[in-house]
Amino acid sequence: MSATTLGSPLLWSLILPILGAICISLSGRRPNLREGITLTTAVVLFAIVARLLGPVLAGERPELVLLGPFPGLPVAFRVEPLGMLFALIASGLWIVH
Repeated sequence: MSATTLGSPLLWSLILPILGAICISLSGRRPNLREGITLTTAVVLFAIVARLLGPVLAGERPELVLLGPFPGLPVAFRVEPLGMLFALIASGLWIVH
């Protein structure tokens, strides 16, 4: 499963924490807004990571190729089973935090 579209869960799992951090920094001195953004970002990220679980359990390795600065040397991300476990634990702990 190779996905390079904007609808790719793997792409969103990389972009969402960055967008969340930017929104949190823009929230200023409003702690309720800041906590709301944090919780929303964490829950949505967990849902996105959980969406990747099905293909990984089925034996697929979702992959995202962002660019190739040189021929034969792409910048790519591939989800392995152990990495999937880490992503689920990390995104789940972000909700609890």
